[in-house]
Amino acid sequence: MSPETETLLQTTLASPIGELLLVGDERSLRGLYMKEGSRPVRVDERWRSAAEPFDGAREQLEQYFAGERRAFDLRLTAAGTPWQRRVWSALGEIPYGETTSYRELARRVERPRAVRAVGAANARNPISIVVPCHRVIGSDGTLTGYGGGLERKRYLLDLEAAATVAKTYTLIGADGRPYASPSPGTLGGHRRNRVYGRLDCAGARRWIAKGHYVGHRVFFADEETAVAAGYRPCARCLPERYREWKAQRSA
Repeated sequence: MSPETETLLQTTLASPIGELLLVGDERSLRGLYMKEGSRPVRVDERWRSAAEPFDGAREQLEQYFAGERRAFDLRLTAAGTPWQRRVWSALGEIPYGETTSYRELARRVERPRAVRAVGAANARNPISIVVPCHRVIGSDGTLTGYGGGLERKRYLLDLEAAATVAKTYTLIGADGRPYASPSPGTLGGHRRNRVYGRLDCAGARRWIAKGHYVGHRVFFADEETAVAAGYRPCARCLPERYREWKAQRSA
């Protein structure tokens, strides 16, 4: 039965991306929706308000938003077609802090030509965040559509990227050498082509989604350090800085 007609339990949770609606039963989480999203779910009047059955989900979501949890340990029941559940299962295999493209996701479910169908199933995912449909982006690195709105998708990706960077990457100093830092970098770079740019640079995300780039990825505390280390600004995400750099080189 659809969660819009079945008698279920529901509660809400305040979060950094707005109020979340949790739907389920005594045994599993059936839905996780953003109440302020572009496609909010209709709350059925027969659903009963109950907080206690969602204590585990609430705790884990709070840990996630605090950057303290990378994987969820919850029992899920997602109502959908066999094809949709196949795509949703593949979503759960995208690692925390990483992204993939719709095309790559279609390849992973062994339907490389079904890119549009994969996108449609992704959009119907009823358990957002826990089943990370926000980690799927366009082949060109753009964020593309998201039921919660692109600003929320960007927030979730940045949250995961920051937590991952803080724990798995060192920063590059002004002398070009790596050093340990308690804080994540504010800019990313490519060691081989000596370019630095924003962490959400569409060009960088495009190559990361294809499985490239990561081996040469570096991070900087600030722009001054990146320049001192001999890196130039990215023409795509820092066009003004790039024009200034080019003008200085021509002078």
